[in-house]
Amino acid sequence: MYRHLGIFLIVYDIINLPMPSKNSVNNKEVLKDLEKKISPVLVVNNSSLKPYVELFDYAPENIYQQPLGSLVGFFEVKEYSDDSAYVVNFLTSVLKKEYYINPKRPVTESLDSALHKVNMALSELAKHGNIEWLGKLNAAICVLEKNNTHFSVAGNAKIFLYRKLGLTEISEDLASDSSEPHPLKTFVNVSSGRLEKDDRLLITSADIFHIFSTIELKKNFQRFEGEKFVQFLKTALSNQMEMIASVVIEMCEIEPIITPKNVADKKPLRTANVFSETTFAEIPAKDLPAPESMTIINTPESDIEYTDQKTGHIYVQGEATEPSENPKASLYWDSAKEKLGEGWYLTKNETRRRFSLYKKQIAKKIEQRRLEKQRQAELKEEEETRIREEIALHEIELEKQLAEQQETERILSEKRELEIREAEIIEQQKLAEHQQEQENQRKLAEKQELAKQRLLARQSKITKTTEAVAEPAQEDTQRELSFQEKLQRAVKEQQRQAVIDLRTPQKTNASQSQAIEDNETTLSVPIHLQTEIEELKKQERNEAVKTTANKIVTEVKHFFESAFEFAKKQTAAFIEKRKVNSMDENRAHIIPRFSKIKTTYSRFSLKQKLYAVGILAFIFIVPIFIARYLDKPKQATINELQAIPTAQTTPLSEEKNMKASTEKQTLLPRTDLTVGTIISNVGVATFTKNSVLISDGNAQFKEHPLPENQGSIVNAAFMNDLSLILIMTDQNKVISFSPISLKFADNNINLSGKAQGSFIGTYLTYLYVLDSDANQIYRYPRADGGFGEKTNWLKAEASLSETSSMTIDDSIYLVQNNKVMKFFKGQPQALKLEDSQTAINFDQIYTTIDSDSLYVLDIENARLIQFAKDGGSIISQHYNEDLKNGSSLTVDEKNKAAYITTSEGLISISL
Repeated sequence: MYRHLGIFLIVYDIINLPMPSKNSVNNKEVLKDLEKKISPVLVVNNSSLKPYVELFDYAPENIYQQPLGSLVGFFEVKEYSDDSAYVVNFLTSVLKKEYYINPKRPVTESLDSALHKVNMALSELAKHGNIEWLGKLNAAICVLEKNNTHFSVAGNAKIFLYRKLGLTEISEDLASDSSEPHPLKTFVNVSSGRLEKDDRLLITSADIFHIFSTIELKKNFQRFEGEKFVQFLKTALSNQMEMIASVVIEMCEIEPIITPKNVADKKPLRTANVFSETTFAEIPAKDLPAPESMTIINTPESDIEYTDQKTGHIYVQGEATEPSENPKASLYWDSAKEKLGEGWYLTKNETRRRFSLYKKQIAKKIEQRRLEKQRQAELKEEEETRIREEIALHEIELEKQLAEQQETERILSEKRELEIREAEIIEQQKLAEHQQEQENQRKLAEKQELAKQRLLARQSKITKTTEAVAEPAQEDTQRELSFQEKLQRAVKEQQRQAVIDLRTPQKTNASQSQAIEDNETTLSVPIHLQTEIEELKKQERNEAVKTTANKIVTEVKHFFESAFEFAKKQTAAFIEKRKVNSMDENRAHIIPRFSKIKTTYSRFSLKQKLYAVGILAFIFIVPIFIARYLDKPKQATINELQAIPTAQTTPLSEEKNMKASTEKQTLLPRTDLTVGTIISNVGVATFTKNSVLISDGNAQFKEHPLPENQGSIVNAAFMNDLSLILIMTDQNKVISFSPISLKFADNNINLSGKAQGSFIGTYLTYLYVLDSDANQIYRYPRADGGFGEKTNWLKAEASLSETSSMTIDDSIYLVQNNKVMKFFKGQPQALKLEDSQTAINFDQIYTTIDSDSLYVLDIENARLIQFAKDGGSIISQHYNEDLKNGSSLTVDEKNKAAYITTSEGLISISL
């Protein structure tokens, strides 16, 4: 908090003063306490604007608060919503309480603490979403102690000083000049100064410039004095302004109270004989001469009062003594003693003041030096810490670089070993392929040699057969042949020619081959020759198939050889690429080494290969059949069908989204539970008439009795933003209970009407109380030590006498005459809930700000219904017979459970 020193005193040149006595008199006038006449001027011509302005004038309440002086000023909010209606009242109470809370503190420290407290209070309002007042708050706070003043302003508040025919705005540049208003920067600067006799202060807002300019204000200060100026200002503002707060402060000298002297009746002086009888005789009053004509010789009064004409002080002297020879010198001597006493008193006080000032300055310098040394030590320690951290980071970086270098060398060595192994594998593959190719060529040559031998054997057999048939033919050429014999010989010749063609195959088409075969089967050839010929044809066909198969095998072999060559080239390119990448990347191998797997598999024997293939098949194929077998549905038997229990039938089984036989659990079997249940931040809380029961993590409830003389519990609500359970008793009291510290605390609140039967709820840091007699819902803002003044939240007329249940999110839901009513910002809203086949009884309702659902307890039909807030459709219904004894409803959506208070205790229903 910055503090400015305003100089309001005129500095006198004491050197040029002609007389010491006059100097002492002036000092006396300066140090004399001045009287402060405070005249508040509050104008509110529109009654609806009254909650938005507050003018305060607080005086010390006891002798201990006297050193703190008076606290005057105003708060004004130029934002007329319901959320801003209680702000000025709240800030005024916070300011007064914090300023006078510790009378032992200096005035400046008390003012700084009070302004800081006000800033914190505004910050708390902003945290809870009440930010409409930002940038629209005007305030002036002024402290008057002795002849000094300390003040601070916010917004467009103004403070003017009228002195010696001049008007000055002493609050200039005190308000925050931030372009974006912030609650913690509402009051940032404080100014102080000394007031003189006849000084006048005007505390007001910039709205006064709508009527007067600065020059016109100055002229009116010159024209009017005292009460006349206050009356003029009040008249002008009342006629022209709708709402404005102003304070006029006048500094004037305290007028001494002069007590008149009671002079005893003086006896007349007579010249008669003092020894005569007439001396002791009573003289009638009418015979006494006038006092003016007498000369006073002696005054018999027991006490004499003396009034100093210069100072106005009254002195009471002792019994009268004989008059001195020079009464005038005695009078001067007394005056001189008084002046000396006053001078000594002033000198002593000034010395003490200067000594105290020097002492404070020295203490301040010592503290500054100590703080500077501490700051230097902290800076040195921070520098040493930074150097140590840099050294440690450098060492860590070196270790990291060394580890990376070792890892790179390891990866390079592994890559070189891998390349050597891959080269060896490639050489082994080439050697194996060459050996396999030689083996294949040897086998092919053997097969060709065997086929050639078989063909030569068949040709020799056919030749022998032909020669055997030709021998009888040569014997018959000796004689003459008949036509039939000639025909037979021609056929045989043709047959012989066909046999010869078999030995030397010629190019014939399919029709000719078929004709030859038909002729061979139809001619009368010997049986043993036909069988032999058929065998030869069969062998020939087999040879042709083998030849074709060999050609196909050769082509496939060439294909695989070319594919293998391509794969070799791709592998070589891949290896070369990996070699190149290995120089740039420092990472371990993640992809499996298929070449190693292939080499290992090629080294297996045939039996090992079969085992490997079998194991892989067992790993990947057998689980599929097992899964299919397990997923196969079992055929239901008659016994199994008989064992299945039948579903429970309920009266509401045909309702929409009905879930019957909901699981129920008895949490607390007690018959004295009242009010209902609350979901706090530590667990479930329920209530009896005189105690609070809080559950722990093991669903065990611990009872905390209510303090004595607080009454019985009639209602309760949980304020989530402050983690407090608010309990209303039948004595119109509100007690807060912390489920964390497990402590009770009283709250200051003004509850109107009876607490019996009232419904309460919370939203953010507001407490809502429903008054069924007044048909109104009151809202109480959270304040220091309790709650502030109530405001009427309900803006529309509504009958609340039949209300049976209430719940709050950002709206308020009421159950009245078996209907659910919704109010938002004090106005009724349309709410349509889906109907069911069975009529719904709206006995209890519940929701929260974080829930998208509205829960309704239908006691008569023993069901819990969940409605969607958006649209009012039925989401689910839960049936349980125990719900017929329910009296309250609370839902914990996070744990999917509903808590119902019944006549037998607290139960929970699983949702």
